[in-house]
Amino acid sequence: MKTTEQQHNAKKEEIMVKCFECYAENGLTGTGIKALAAACRCTTGNLYCYFKNLEDIIIESSAY
Repeated sequence: MKTTEQQHNAKKEEIMVKCFECYAENGLTGTGIKALAAACRCTTGNLYCYFKNLEDIIIESSAY
């Protein structure tokens, strides 16, 4: 059974992959927080549970 921290990290990794795919398809300037949330099938508020802001999402998903 996964712990809460493991679940959080697994979901964050899943989000980073989806966000990177969205950037690859639409470009950085053509991708806003709403588009990322839609690609991840979650709310914008949910994204902010895992990342500080849009810039943080870009940096972490690109590095991942």
